[in-house]
Amino acid sequence: MSETRPFTPETLAERWGGSAASVRNQCSAGTLPHFRFGRLYRIPARAVEEIEACQTFPSDASAEASASTGPSTGSEPVIALRHAPERRRKQRP
Repeated sequence: MSETRPFTPETLAERWGGSAASVRNQCSAGTLPHFRFGRLYRIPARAVEEIEACQTFPSDASAEASASTGPSTGSEPVIALRHAPERRRKQRP
């Protein structure tokens, strides 16, 4: 069983097309799983693969819960929006 080496902020930033500083900021904020080796940040390869898998393949439920499903093709009711009338400012005495 071969283990994949963890990513450094620099190598992960290159892979994701960002900056090493933003990867470090995500680690500090707790949004990116990591571990420390002294002062160095290391991001496990498995965590990176899980994050990429979640962002690459949308879930089936997300499409169903979407607010916009495209142009209307049936005789469904259409909501007409209008602007509210402008308010007049009160005159100060």
